[in-house]
Amino acid sequence: EILGIGKLLHRRPKQLSGGQRQRVAVGRAIVRKPMVFLFDEPLSNLDAKMRVQMRTELNKLHTRLQSTMIYVTHDQTEAMTMGDRIVVMKDGIIQQVADPITLYDKPVNKFVGGFIGSPPMNFVDGKTIKKDSKFFFTTENGFTVKIVEDMYDKIAAYEGKEIVFGIRPEDIYDKLFVSEASPDNTVKAVVDIVEPMGAEVFLYITAGKSSLIARVGGHDRPQVGQDMDIVLDMSKVHFFDKDTEETII
Repeated sequence: EILGIGKLLHRRPKQLSGGQRQRVAVGRAIVRKPMVFLFDEPLSNLDAKMRVQMRTELNKLHTRLQSTMIYVTHDQTEAMTMGDRIVVMKDGIIQQVADPITLYDKPVNKFVGGFIGSPPMNFVDGKTIKKDSKFFFTTENGFTVKIVEDMYDKIAAYEGKEIVFGIRPEDIYDKLFVSEASPDNTVKAVVDIVEPMGAEVFLYITAGKSSLIARVGGHDRPQVGQDMDIVLDMSKVHFFDKDTEETII
């Protein structure tokens, strides 16, 4: 009943679909009551609706059994929603081990920052400049934004050097819907693609020569080709070393 395969009991294995066989395999693991479950992408063959349902059921199962579950997945949504502790790996090498929110808010390098989050974090190459005792991030033929003072201590060593600027799509706003927007973090952009997702809209935009994705409210639907002013939440941005790709901030 947990796995929704009660009606399949009379069928032979060859009569089952890949997704149904996967659920049978999970059931076979559950009835053995093991100390540790090893799941290797158990939901990969399921359709979207069943995947969400099974994700919920596995979470309930974990709570009820109180057993350790080691779960391998390429689906970051599964990792974020199901994991208490996530290990992010690249080419067989561990990049970071942390709880989901720490991974999201404080990635240790550019790879983790870009891997966790959907749509992914925006990355822009540029350099740090200092003007009138203030630090700015600027891109060639692109845009210039002021770095918040709390970051000065860590960013000072990179004055005049090439670095990578990272900002998540939800930290980019349409100026029309922002009550107070500083000119120092307002950028002119052009809308390339508008993707309505229901409660929210993904905007694919170009600022100078930089391509960005903004995640805005469902009421905000500019026209393709339209010029717009975007506001960057500079308190939420990340900076990465251009050579090592490790996090500066």
